[in-house]
This record gives sequence, C-alpha cells and structure tokens, in this order.
Amino acid sequence: MSGDHYPCPVPGEAGVRAGDGGRLGAMLRAGACGLRADEAAAELLVRHGHWMGRGEFVRRFAWVQACPDPARAVAGIDWREAIDGLDGGGLACSASEAGLLRVAASLGGGVPVSLRAVLGGLDHVNIALVAGAVLHANGTTGATVTVPAPPRFPPGIDVAGAMGSMRGEDR
Repeated sequence: MSGDHYPCPVPGEAGVRAGDGGRLGAMLRAGACGLRADEAAAELLVRHGHWMGRGEFVRRFAWVQACPDPARAVAGIDWREAIDGLDGGGLACSASEAGLLRVAASLGGGVPVSLRAVLGGLDHVNIALVAGAVLHANGTTGATVTVPAPPRFPPGIDVAGAMGSMRGEDR
C-alpha cells in the first residue's frame, strides 16, 4: 500500500487515551474479530495508546474499509510497512514503544521479532500488555496478568537507615 491507506477520514487520529482507541480502535477490533492473533495485536495497540494517538502513524499505516455503512467499518494496520517505517527511522519513539509495536506486528502480521531484544526494554505496564496479548493469541481465556511494579530501590538497600544517617541522626 502506498500513500494514505484509508479512503475515508479516520476519526480519533490524535489525543486518543490509552485503553480507549476511540472509533479507530473499535474499527481495528472489528477488522480483527475472529482471528485470535489479529485480535491480540489490535488490542495491544489500542490498550497501549501511543500509536493510536499518533496521526502520522495512523495516516501512513492504518487502512479503513470503504465506508458505505460507517457503523460497520473495519480497519487494520499494514504491519510490514509500519515496521519498515520504524526501522527506517521514520517513526520517532522510545525503545519501549518500538518494542511494543514490534510485538503487535509479529502477532498481527507475522513480522519476525526478536523477543530477546524487545522484552527486556519493556516496563512493567507494557510487559503486562504483551503477556495479555500473547495469552489471547494462544486462546487462553479468563487469565489475568498481574505484574508487580518494580521496587523503587534495589533489594537489600536499607533506604530508611540510609536516609537517617544522611540527616546526621546516627552520629
């Protein structure tokens, strides 16, 4: 596909809240319906929120089916082109945002991803989103993914004791 991939305006190109996706999110979900890996990829992108709120990403890589009945419109992502755009330096983003897009592209479009290179760069929120997507793609239903927040300080460091001695209370 080249140029703009959608024949009609895509609402919600900017400012989409994570987890919402607006109308475009609903259309992506509709376009993926029934194919677990595609559903997982669409849901991962929608729940993360970053890429859905980037007008440049949506204009370049999202497509929307012709809209004779807007209530039934479906959308998709050209996953290969999105990853080519990412690899070509045309999509500015953090390592975590890039990693999440790579996992979504692998689920939704079969684009190869090095999990070794990607998973270590995801924070606890994004790793939970990825884990949920993988479980969904596998057909696992009813599973809840809980990833505890990382500790503020490395284990074994007595922060309270260190703070007291910094104030001169232990002298």
